[in-house]
Amino acid sequence: MDRGSFVCWGLVRMMDGLERNGLPGGMGEVLELAQSRLNGSLKNPNLFVLPQGEVSPASTALGRQLCDWLGREFRIAAFDLALPPRDMAGSIAQYLCIAIDSSQPETVRDALKERLWPARPKIPPRAMLDDILHGRHEKTVPEFRLEEYGLFVPFRTRRHATIRTHSFAHRPAFYRYRVALARTAELPDPMTDYLQALFTNCPNHLFRETVFRASGVGRGRLGVEIPLTRVRDHGIIALAGRSHGFREVSSRHENLQKYFLEHDPATIACEVPVWMESWEFVDYQRILGTREPLTGHIDVLRHEDNGRLGVWDYKPHAAAERHAHIQVFLYALMLSLRTGLPLSAFHCGYFDEDDAYLFRPARATRTPE
Repeated sequence: MDRGSFVCWGLVRMMDGLERNGLPGGMGEVLELAQSRLNGSLKNPNLFVLPQGEVSPASTALGRQLCDWLGREFRIAAFDLALPPRDMAGSIAQYLCIAIDSSQPETVRDALKERLWPARPKIPPRAMLDDILHGRHEKTVPEFRLEEYGLFVPFRTRRHATIRTHSFAHRPAFYRYRVALARTAELPDPMTDYLQALFTNCPNHLFRETVFRASGVGRGRLGVEIPLTRVRDHGIIALAGRSHGFREVSSRHENLQKYFLEHDPATIACEVPVWMESWEFVDYQRILGTREPLTGHIDVLRHEDNGRLGVWDYKPHAAAERHAHIQVFLYALMLSLRTGLPLSAFHCGYFDEDDAYLFRPARATRTPE
């Protein structure tokens, strides 16, 4: 993308976000001024524009801290811009512009998120795990949104297909998050917002820093009883069987997920990142034995015939699994915390080509301690 295209595309993005983000006008002027100030000094300029003053949670001090942090990893150029008032009653609009030189816009975005993550508002938890299990929990803290601190204009962007794919470098491997965008329109708004926001606002640093994953939590550690039902005639079993002839990539898991998205109208997304942190319910540390964030990736998210959202994990030898239901339950718990939807909105299970094991996460009960 040449410099002119960069500014034009950035202008469209900035203007589109004005009303949504409550930012003052004149962003086109800001971009033009930023281009003039850079004057070709950076080869691949990714721009982060922070409104200064009361219009943004990003204070002047935070902006300067960002410059210091980013300057250790990237070549940057930072400068203040002031736009004159548009009328006699107006005020001067102040901005801090940080231009970050990198041909990898997502690396820059990740660095911004990681540095701003501690600045997000947190409210001391009031809910216990039992409250969440029984639907007595309300989401009180909004999800992190980079655009609430400033507007990020990447050096380049890509066109996206009907099924949008994004690769996450999460421990212990790369995970290819895929979403059938049109199918998200039928979801509750909080779920639609969550799935779409993952492309830009997923806290990838949490997934890289922690080794505490849902797949490693056993029944004894969590202390919940989950009634399981084994079935051999569920549609997801047949889909898994038919996916065996689908070999676009080397991974069996990924072939199954791609087959589901392309051939099953009920499948919405695959490899969905989920997480939760220790401040989100009171007894997190007592129950899980750590304050480390918990992370995971949902194999398959789909519409179920009963109107609920299906949270599924593919297990090649499902009948031999002993703790898979705990893993999937934690996926639903994290999805509930992220979206604010109650556990009763979900139906869970794990499966292979012969069996499916189903349960309702809202029917889980805590075992006596």
